[in-house]
Amino acid sequence: MELSGQVSLGINDIICNIDLIERRLLHMPICQHCGYKWGWIEAFLKMFTLKKKLRCPSCDSSQYVSKKSRKLLSLLIFISLLFVPLVSFGVPKGYVLAFEIVAYALVIILMPFIYKLSNKDEPMW
Repeated sequence: MELSGQVSLGINDIICNIDLIERRLLHMPICQHCGYKWGWIEAFLKMFTLKKKLRCPSCDSSQYVSKKSRKLLSLLIFISLLFVPLVSFGVPKGYVLAFEIVAYALVIILMPFIYKLSNKDEPMW
């Protein structure tokens, strides 16, 4: 159904678009050596190691977080920081603090889904 040159999306179109977004962005890490699909808890716990090299729980091969994933994760963290200056525009500090806590919690929960693994260590730049 078209209204004055605008295209109206049906529910099926919206569901298909959400499905495409989920397939591209939200996926669990997969070992590039053996094809093992990491669980959320495994990926979450590996996030907090300071080592660049991650070990596959299945085949024990070395895996690295891809350059694209690292850039996307740093962008998500940066975007969540953009709401701090709202205090200077009169937004109450309690609201900004609550939003920051929720934003960081979402980033931490979604991080394992954004991880994509690589067999080699790619430079960031």
